[in-house]
Amino acid sequence: MLGGLISIVFYDVITLYFQIDNEDDLRKRGFSKEGKHQNPQIVLGLLVSIDGYPLAFDIFEGNKFEGHTMLPVIDSFKRKYDLANLIIIVDS
Repeated sequence: MLGGLISIVFYDVITLYFQIDNEDDLRKRGFSKEGKHQNPQIVLGLLVSIDGYPLAFDIFEGNKFEGHTMLPVIDSFKRKYDLANLIIIVDS
């Protein structure tokens, strides 16, 4: 579908917190860059093109370590579009 036009992608992780007290199966307390450790949150892994267009995403439990989110998103994207090689740029 993408015709091999995608070779460089950017990956980032965002946490989104909720103004509630109760956790559920997805909304969990975890590390928050914004200091909202007391709030349940979700973790969003986002893959974008070199032009900034969103290509893929996945939502993870709020207590999931960011470092464990990239490979599932990348692997799923590569399988879906039959891509062998990608250059992936991430921040620390």
